[in-house]
Amino acid sequence: MLVNFLILFFLLLIVYQLILARCNGIEGFAEYKDYNTNDPNNALILAQQNAGNIALLKSRADQLENIYKQVQDISLNVVQLNSQMRELSIQQAKAANNLFGNSPPTITGATTPIY
Repeated sequence: MLVNFLILFFLLLIVYQLILARCNGIEGFAEYKDYNTNDPNNALILAQQNAGNIALLKSRADQLENIYKQVQDISLNVVQLNSQMRELSIQQAKAANNLFGNSPPTITGATTPIY
């Protein structure tokens, strides 16, 4: 039951991240300016556009670096959660084994059912 809940929870988190990526993805590059190479007199303008585009791409790369750190932290948390869930299932199996034993209980006085 708990494992199914955790699977559903993480699937919802993944879907949520995909929706956020879709909403904030390519549209964020609206500041990028295309180059006008038809006019030979605009070399300075092209250099300025190039510098602006490089600054924009650098800021995007810095944001990706922050996201990489967050993904690493989440990955470590998932590994720890997996280890904790494994230990919890082992403890539950030991508790069930101590409570009920390894062999099925002996039932006396039971009769064969009539169908």
